[in-house]
Amino acid sequence: MVISLLAFLGAFGALLVLERYAHRMLQEVALLVTGHTESAIFLYSIPLLPGVALHELSHALMALLLGVRVRNFTLIPQRQRSGTVRLGAVEVIRSDHLRASLIGAAPLITGLAVLGLIGWLVFNGAGLMGALQDGNFNALVELLLATTRATDALVWFYVIFAVANSMMPSASDTQAWPPVIGVLALIAAAAMLLGGAGLVDTLKGPLTYTLRWLAVALAITAFVDVLMVSALWLLARLLERLSNRRITYK
Repeated sequence: MVISLLAFLGAFGALLVLERYAHRMLQEVALLVTGHTESAIFLYSIPLLPGVALHELSHALMALLLGVRVRNFTLIPQRQRSGTVRLGAVEVIRSDHLRASLIGAAPLITGLAVLGLIGWLVFNGAGLMGALQDGNFNALVELLLATTRATDALVWFYVIFAVANSMMPSASDTQAWPPVIGVLALIAAAAMLLGGAGLVDTLKGPLTYTLRWLAVALAITAFVDVLMVSALWLLARLLERLSNRRITYK
């Protein structure tokens, strides 16, 4: 279980870092192509549109399932006062902390499920899980490299890229999380005290399998992100030469 947990945390951490660079490179390419901020915002949003649509639909569907009314839904990108770009939004009626937390977490849950299914059904997730279970790092790397030879690999790489770089919760999505996480932690601690070693043994198997499945899905996703970000970086350098422009970050 420890190996699976470390693999999951490592892959998730790598994905958080790669997401930042993915958005940065998309913005850079869009600015180099258009040379105009407003046009660049629109161009930047297009590659991520499937993932943004899944993100906002997840919010809306979770809200409806929990009986929370949805007032507004948009996929039109907008620049915020802070200078950041909002690629989409769903406005829901204010609700209690638990329902607000579930609504905020919905895109991450949906995104992980989609990435896990693609990894399992398209990119030999079973083989990757076996390599992770055995602690065979060389086999894990070989199987990751083999994903580039899968049928329609480029199409699936794009889907993974769009979903992975749109599924992370925004600051507004996580506002209701702290009190809910605190209550869940107390419930978990009480359950462990009451259940003892028997509860640990019962949960160990399902938790290990879940962590291993998520680790494999995120490892594939991080690998795809590395390839896509590298390609975007090379494209940006080429566009700099062709356009005689350079993007400066402050």
